Amino acid sequence: MTALRSHTLPDGLSVAYQSKAELLQFYDDIFEKRVYTRRGIALRDGDCVFDVGSNIGLFTVFVARSCPAARVFAFEPAPPLLKILAANVAVFGDRVRVLPCGLSSRSGSAELTFYPHTSGMSSFYPDPREERAALRTLIKNEVSRGRAEVADLLRFEDELVEERLRSQTWTCTLRTLSEVIREERVERIDLLKIDVEKSELDVLDGLEADDWGKIEQAVVEVHDRGDQLQEVANRFRQHDFEVALEQDDLYLGSDRYNLYAVRRALAGTPRSAPAAENRSSALDRAEDRARKLRAASLRGREGRR
Repeated sequence: MTALRSHTLPDGLSVAYQSKAELLQFYDDIFEKRVYTRRGIALRDGDCVFDVGSNIGLFTVFVARSCPAARVFAFEPAPPLLKILAANVAVFGDRVRVLPCGLSSRSGSAELTFYPHTSGMSSFYPDPREERAALRTLIKNEVSRGRAEVADLLRFEDELVEERLRSQTWTCTLRTLSEVIREERVERIDLLKIDVEKSELDVLDGLEADDWGKIEQAVVEVHDRGDQLQEVANRFRQHDFEVALEQDDLYLGSDRYNLYAVRRALAGTPRSAPAAENRSSALDRAEDRARKLRAASLRGREGRR
């Protein structure tokens, strides 16, 4: 079996990754910019979080470290990413449930176009023209932010784009959100995070009317194709959510927006955030427990010899 590549992040966290450049971007978005806890979105210890489109699991790790009593369901259909995701969340034990599937309007299967060098663009709705345009926009925005090393690469922009968009195809399992809610006996979803590269409406179409009331907050990356951005926003407003839209400076000029939705009954109500100590030490405590268990197991085996 091929060993997973790992990298130690600026805060000392060691994680497995698919692409180093993507890993650093994920870390910046999730841990530094806190893109999933803006516009009134907040996490509390003990929350139930659905991470739909988990990729390598960095947001799941963020939640599990921030809230040591949180329960996370991490959904990822791409087999190469599933191995990495499982490795990155293993330390959290049964607090994290990895589901090897995508979510859609109905259960079944579909072909996923997977980009090994740009896995965050992998999609059930591939469009090479759109993917190339989005990638070029991201590269140019990186340059405008003063990334000298990226500016140097612009001389080879065409080759870089083509290399990052080399693809593989996988047939992946699809399930519906309501199907999972029933099977896992989920009574409340405190935060529904969706990042599924053009499948966001499919995910919401798989949520039955009776289950909308179980969702308290949501963050959705929406691709504004046709009227999809307005459709997703209206879907949440119709179910009694206050909605805010934001476009990160990295994605200016692209079709990607972040949609933040908070149930109106909760809007303006403080949700106590986890203590700073929890954010920095939850993983350390879990790893310490794992070391102690391994040591005890070794002593037990030695005692039986």
